[in-house]
Amino acid sequence: MFMDDIVLGTQALASDKRLLILEWLKNPASHFGPDQPYREEEGVCGLYIAQKLGISPASTSSHLKVLTLAGLIRPLRIGKFTYFRRVDPAIATLAERIAAL
Repeated sequence: MFMDDIVLGTQALASDKRLLILEWLKNPASHFGPDQPYREEEGVCGLYIAQKLGISPASTSSHLKVLTLAGLIRPLRIGKFTYFRRVDPAIATLAERIAAL
């Protein structure tokens, strides 16, 4: 299981767009403006992430799915929208496991 987690995690990090998403979600208040409200308990709406990336919601959804499967972000569905937050302990664990190789 240990190696599977590393493989999923490194695959998730193997995209500049996914790295940007993780960076933005680290401090969303500074990356998403007043027209893209962010509430700490919910996260950032996937549509706002798509807007900021400048790609379609469908492409953004694919990137968010990879990050979610790796456990690096957590989705929260509210109505018809999905919000995303970083899972910092999972990111730290992945970094430790990579460093231990």
